[in-house]
Amino acid sequence: RRKRKPQDPNLAWCWETLIKVSRSYVLVIQQLPEVLQDPICVTYLVLRGLDTLQDDMAIPAEKRVPLLLDYYSHIGDITWKPPCGYGQYVELIEEYPRVTKEFLKLNKQDQQFITHMCMRLGAEMTVFLKRHVLTVPDLNLYAFTNNGPVAICLTKLWVDRKFADPKLLDREDLSGHMAMFLGKINVIRDIKEDVLEDPPRIWCPKEIWRKYLKDLRDIITPEYQKEALACLNDILTDALRHIEPCLQYMEMVWDEGVFKFCAVPELMSLATISVCYNNQKVFTGVVKMRRGETAKLFLSVTNMPALYKSFSAIAEEMEAKCVREDPNSALTV
Repeated sequence: RRKRKPQDPNLAWCWETLIKVSRSYVLVIQQLPEVLQDPICVTYLVLRGLDTLQDDMAIPAEKRVPLLLDYYSHIGDITWKPPCGYGQYVELIEEYPRVTKEFLKLNKQDQQFITHMCMRLGAEMTVFLKRHVLTVPDLNLYAFTNNGPVAICLTKLWVDRKFADPKLLDREDLSGHMAMFLGKINVIRDIKEDVLEDPPRIWCPKEIWRKYLKDLRDIITPEYQKEALACLNDILTDALRHIEPCLQYMEMVWDEGVFKFCAVPELMSLATISVCYNNQKVFTGVVKMRRGETAKLFLSVTNMPALYKSFSAIAEEMEAKCVREDPNSALTV
């Protein structure tokens, strides 16, 4: 873990900002080898700017497309900041040149790594500004577009620094599964918020929700509680199929800190599935893990045997929640 606050005031600001926008991500970054901590902190803030641009609904989609495609070309420009910003990200965007200053202090290899990641991710992000999620393959692609390029680029970084098996470079599919699992959890967790948007942002595939509902907005309507839960459990069950490839990926990570950086978010995602499964509160409020449970899981991930033990415990907990009446219960189990 990082033992002290950076002496450089600008770098210190970057870490403080990271804590504000994603406290949980700070914890996993601090598990990395020290040589990677500052570059990954800067990487996260650069990508957060890109993600904020993608999600800024005040900018028409047709205007966001060229901005996303061109984002990577500006990240070394000290006079530039993303033309967006809302909510908790306003300060980050307003002070974005401070991120650029730290980006320019990185070595050329790390700068190229971040630039390539932004170029690839920005292009992927434009896809679903112009199309809807209708099928499960569409959902796979959507989940990949928001996380896949990052997972692939990070994998190359691990291998280049000799923190992971070089064979991972030939298995982009495993990086993709790591990304899709995280992406699908975000879709599930945010379903109420997205449905309430005007107009609704629908990332749940029509192929799934039409089996239970005539209109996805009915998923938050009390009289459709039974159908809504069946739909929720169907989406959750689809996400579970990524677990085995995720475990294969993590078996090929050598460094303990990098392993923890990769494993903790995946384990938290499985725990989130368990909390959300057959849980009506997904449609009425915010479903979160308790802080104590989160800390316990975080501390439990030290190696593959420990990870398998934690995965197994969560799977057993989820199996106990399965109800025979659910149309997908056999597949879930």
